Amino acid sequence: MIFALFTSISWSISGFASSRISRAFGAGPANLLRLSLASIILLLLCLAGSYPLWTTGAIWYIVAGLLHLTLGDIALFAAFRRLGPRLGVLMVGSLAPPTALLAEGCILGTTLTGSQLLCGAAVLVLVATAVAPRERQHLSAHELCLGLLFGAVAAVGQGLGTTLQRVGNVQMTDPISQPWTVTFLRVSAGALGVGIWMLFLHLNRKKPFKKPTELFPHQKIKGNPAFWLILSTLLGPLLGMYCLSAALESTPAALVQAVITTMPVFMIPVAWILDGNAPSLRSIFSGSAAVGLTALLMFL
Repeated sequence: MIFALFTSISWSISGFASSRISRAFGAGPANLLRLSLASIILLLLCLAGSYPLWTTGAIWYIVAGLLHLTLGDIALFAAFRRLGPRLGVLMVGSLAPPTALLAEGCILGTTLTGSQLLCGAAVLVLVATAVAPRERQHLSAHELCLGLLFGAVAAVGQGLGTTLQRVGNVQMTDPISQPWTVTFLRVSAGALGVGIWMLFLHLNRKKPFKKPTELFPHQKIKGNPAFWLILSTLLGPLLGMYCLSAALESTPAALVQAVITTMPVFMIPVAWILDGNAPSLRSIFSGSAAVGLTALLMFL
């Protein structure tokens, strides 16, 4: 479970950086850039460490990558642009655990104890209390509905992706190579899926690659987009996905997703440091309680 916590911390910083590059490049191009860069790095790491690039259960990892990193992340980036990073990850954190719980229960028959379910639900409530956003009240009803729809799609994609990785783990015959091999398969599949989607948009003259000023001319991007791209890549599809793969080796997907729910809480100090957004007392107390319950969840 400690790897699930590392995933949450890594993705909280990556999510903040991803919201910046999605505004700079657009949701699709930003995701394609970071997934392609991560795929190249993972390929080199696998070759350098003599890890196989294919393994039993690989098809499940590929489908998991397509659901999570193609469908889910494109939707998440679109939600980031409309709702902001905290509300975007809050939606995913709220909906991905029950999605994973239902899917893994149907496919693998995995069940959780009553104390695990109660503790996980309490974490969701505390996280929602800690990061309930107020800064998106200016959105039109249309933009808000789109943002909520994209957030829901992202949550389902992530929840199903973690579940299918657990299915692939059941078929894995060489667990020693699993984390790096699985991470490479998931990320490269996601990159390929996003690339195909971008090509489809281009062929249909949708102009997926636009200048930042054409996307959101009223928004200013703080910092160098290249810096945010590197940070998003290293802590998102690289380190974050590796920790996720390690966590799913022995822990049900729903519990892993419940721990990852704390992402918005960890984003509070990140936003404070990088943007100067001081947290409220509500955020501090509720966030601290959520992290404490998450620690308890690891021992249930």
